[in-house]
Amino acid sequence: MRVFLFDLDGTLIDSAEDIALSLRLTLEEIGKANRMPPDVRALVGGGIRVLLEKVLGEEFREEYAEVFRRHYLSNPVVRTRPYEGIPEVLRELRERGRRLVVVTNKLEDLSKEILRRLDLLDLFDLIVGGDTFPEKKPSPLPLLEALRILGEHPENAVMVGDTSTDVHAGLSAGTRTALALWGYAKPDNLKPDFFLQRPLDILSLA
Repeated sequence: MRVFLFDLDGTLIDSAEDIALSLRLTLEEIGKANRMPPDVRALVGGGIRVLLEKVLGEEFREEYAEVFRRHYLSNPVVRTRPYEGIPEVLRELRERGRRLVVVTNKLEDLSKEILRRLDLLDLFDLIVGGDTFPEKKPSPLPLLEALRILGEHPENAVMVGDTSTDVHAGLSAGTRTALALWGYAKPDNLKPDFFLQRPLDILSLA
């Protein structure tokens, strides 16, 4: 694989506690503190709007997404950390001449700021957020656009992520797919090309 397309939350970084913090502050502000779920990990991956829709259902309002965004921008890296081994794996991939891209449903600017604070931003050729293009994962569009910008073909790329959103996006884009089992989602009924038990296993694809 010449190009590695990485999901962010649950794949490169463990950000669940900071997402939970922002969600709790949002729910308190809009008067729905009783809707706070016991664990947000299984809800992460679709972006802010999807997260709030899962939590609030028919009570969701568009303005709530702006409230969440404000809280998250104020607290993007409190307890967020890269998964053990990820920085070393990324640096090794760079040394091997591979091209690295983040394709996340998190906002582009927020993703860049988090990666900058974790000293990982300079390792990537491109950061694609949920607001970078008109569609986000599971649409293949952000993957295909990233590859177009890099001048690379889907058959030379692998999408590495921890959710069905990532696997479906990769399959639709024509890339290989690899499921990060250390992430937030359960791999039930998913059929990626590769299952990765730990971050170090990423190097086997290079």
